[in-house]
Order: sequence, then structure tokens, then C-alpha cells
Amino acid sequence: MKDLELSHIATGIPKIDFDLGVREALKAFEEYGIYDFLVVVRNSKPVGVVNRLDLVKAQHRSHLTVGDLAHPLMKLKTSTVRKEELIYLLDFFNASKTPLLLVDRRGIYMGVIFYQVVLYHISLFKETTVPIFQKLRSLLGQEYYFYCFYIGGLKSLTSSERESLQRILYEGVKNSIPGDVGMSYEEGEIYALSKVRIKEEEIKTLYEEFHKEFTLLFTEAKPLYIYGYCFTLKAVQLFEEFFRLSSELKKKMEDVHEASFFIFHGEKPSVVLCEYEKREFIHQIKLRIKQDFERIVDGLRRIDRDLWEVALYDFFKNYPYFELFYIIGESGLQVSNNVVNPKLTYPVKVGKKGADRSEKEYFKRASQEDVFITNIYISQATDDFCITVSKKFAYGGKAYVLAGDINYREVHGLVRGYAKRGEADR
Repeated sequence: MKDLELSHIATGIPKIDFDLGVREALKAFEEYGIYDFLVVVRNSKPVGVVNRLDLVKAQHRSHLTVGDLAHPLMKLKTSTVRKEELIYLLDFFNASKTPLLLVDRRGIYMGVIFYQVVLYHISLFKETTVPIFQKLRSLLGQEYYFYCFYIGGLKSLTSSERESLQRILYEGVKNSIPGDVGMSYEEGEIYALSKVRIKEEEIKTLYEEFHKEFTLLFTEAKPLYIYGYCFTLKAVQLFEEFFRLSSELKKKMEDVHEASFFIFHGEKPSVVLCEYEKREFIHQIKLRIKQDFERIVDGLRRIDRDLWEVALYDFFKNYPYFELFYIIGESGLQVSNNVVNPKLTYPVKVGKKGADRSEKEYFKRASQEDVFITNIYISQATDDFCITVSKKFAYGGKAYVLAGDINYREVHGLVRGYAKRGEADR
């Protein structure tokens, strides 16, 4: 069996200079396009990595440099290893599988080693390790779907309890998705390869069955939630693209709590949300959102049309859980710019007048209900989970629709607030 040079499995993430300013660094990210982070170097030696999001948050702090925002990573010197010894590389990764920086004998940057890439190379010769990846290699670029599922919050359970729950989920996936299904206890993930893109309703049924079994087995335990995603392999040609896409989809769900989520990735991504049945506060939250939105629309009617955008900024003071507002004309074209909550700490894409919203569900349904609330979806403005609230209203003999986006984490913030209030009243 041939030996393997570690530089051959390293990914060439581009470099960025330690002393570069924040704005210049953001321009560099724009040029590179697809990368979420770049490697920070000083005299060709890596000191860590800088994330695009950290630069976006710090762009108003002109005195900072890339080096000030760099996150240190463990460094590994390049060497030649036997392929059967690759498994020992996994010991260098921490619990969150943070990448490693590969350097040469002089400490000069050579590339980044990702946990999933090492895992893939192990799977090429060790069939017992995540065997589904063996077949995956030959299916890149073909009409197949890759599914991944994992359970959040398992750390509080014993190893036998964790394995039991993973087995329950594995059996559920195997019964729901036609094709090859595999499981990695080490990763805590269940994988499936299939020619079929199953329906959203089937994912929800799978999740609901897991919730029921968990509730029966662990009556007193706090709820556990399932996270998962699916994407087609047709547009994925290389394993680096595969792992990057998987990482991006997992990152979307990092801060999502109190619900089971599944993302169908694609040109029109869709989200499946599944909550435990006894969520007594959800109805109260929806009622509050609708009542608040009625007040906002009523206030808008009383204001001169030329002042609507200014007025919408003022509404954030009393209704801070809204992410942004915009107004749509009766033809479905947006007649205001996106009015973004100034207290947001994350970037929001600017939506301008003239955007066509005529085919959006929240536009069509606004005239059918007093206040319409969408199911959860991925916002184009934030690339994050959100819901949209909408209501039709009349002004000056014309019809308009007010739409407001709420980040899904804010919804659960409201739920927690109601829950604490309920406990205090007991």
C-alpha cells in the first residue's frame, strides 16, 4: 500500500495578509467568492483564519486589521503517512472538528486539512468506516440525492442511550428513504443515498415518529430534536464541494433550538419544521404577532404615504422582534425599500422598490385572511430561517400589502418569554 503525503489531502484555502484592513479584506472575499473563511498569514506563515461574517460585523471599526479578528487553529507539519495510519489524524481534531493548518518544515502555509476530507480518504481503503462514502465517490455528478440526519443534545445521555436513539432514527430513515442507508456512531450521523427526493410530508412523519418514541422512552427528559438536510449530487463534482455544501447546511442550523428541522437544498430551498405536539405557547405567540401587526398596519394607515418608510423605522421601538418591513402595491411590485431593524447584528441584503412579489404566498394570501403568517422558509435577505407576516390594507383608494419578516430565533425567544411568565404565575 503506497504512502500518502499530507499535502495531497489539504485544501488550498486562499491566504490573506495579517495587516490588511477590514474593508479591503471584504473586497478580497468578494473576489474569491465561495469561501466562508480565509487563512491569515504573516511573512507567509499562518496565524489562524478570519471569517467573512466577523469582517462584516466589524466593517465600521476602521482601526481593526485582519490580524485582530483572526481565530487561531492548530498547526500540523506535513509528513508522509501510511494510509492505514490516517485514522490517527482524527485525534488531532477537537470536538467541533475544527480544521487544521498544514505547514512545511519552515512553518510556511501549505493548506487546510478538514476532518471530513480525512474521513473520506480513510473510507477509500477501510470499508468498515462509513461504508456509504465508498459508493458516494462514484455517484458525484449523477442524479442521486444525499441525505444526512443527526440528533441534537445527546451529550446529556449515556452512551447506550445515545446509541439506542441513533438506532431508532436509523430505522426510521431506512423505512422512509429507498436506497442505501448507513450510520456513523462516531459522527452521530445517519446517511442515505437515493434516486428519490422524498416529500416534505414524509420527512415530517419521520420526525414525528421519532418524537413519539423518544417521549415514550424518556418521559421525564427534555425534548431532543433532529436536524437534517438533502441535496442532489448532480451539481457536485468534487468531494471538496460535497463537504463544503454539507458544512454550510449544518451551519444554518447551529443556532436553531426547540424544533426539529430539515433543509431541502436547491434552486428553491424548502424547510420542514416539526415541533412537539404540546407546544402550548405557539398559539399565544401567533395571536400576539397578529395583534401587533394589526396595530402596525393601523398606524400606517394614519400616516402620509410619503412618510411610510420613516414610520416603519419607528415601529421597531415597540416591536423589536421584527427583522424588516416592506410595502407591496396591488400589482405585486414592492413600492418601498426594505426597512431594516437598525439593531440587527447580522447583515441583511437590501431589497429595493420594484421587486416583483406577485407570486409570493404572503402576497396572495394577504387579502384572504386578516393577518397571514407563512410557514418557515429560508430568507433571501438574510440566508437564515424566517417567517413572513402580511396584511392587506387600503389607502387613498388603492390597495397595499405590508409584509414583515421575523427571524425564527426571535419566535422562540417570544416562546421562552411566555414560558417564563407562565412559570412565574404559578
